[in-house]
Amino acid sequence: MKLSLGNSMGLEVDDDDVEELVEEHSKELSTEELLELHKEENKTLKRSLTSEESEEDKEESRIIPAKDLKDAFFCWSKLSKLAEDYHPDVDSVQKAISVFNDNVMNYFWKLIQLLESFHLTNAVTN
Repeated sequence: MKLSLGNSMGLEVDDDDVEELVEEHSKELSTEELLELHKEENKTLKRSLTSEESEEDKEESRIIPAKDLKDAFFCWSKLSKLAEDYHPDVDSVQKAISVFNDNVMNYFWKLIQLLESFHLTNAVTN
């Protein structure tokens, strides 16, 4: 599965590459390394939030208010529950929900996590 995913992305991946990646990520990070990683992520987020004026104008229409995100998660939760409870093809519903969660909702979950991290960091540093 891991190899086919890498290959489908046009990457040359073999078993050694996968083992090396697993080995690198299985090492526990020190507190200092975790803090440094967190700082880098915050810098990246700040750069993306305070980008050039023209880029900001282009992206302004793509900014999602927190209330809309909350509403989207609530609606998706209700809809997926309704489909699971009442649709006759349970397997198809579960597959569709899984695909939607992986391909759509996951993006919004990550966005919320980044924003929460950004807000927590600002609260601590201010």
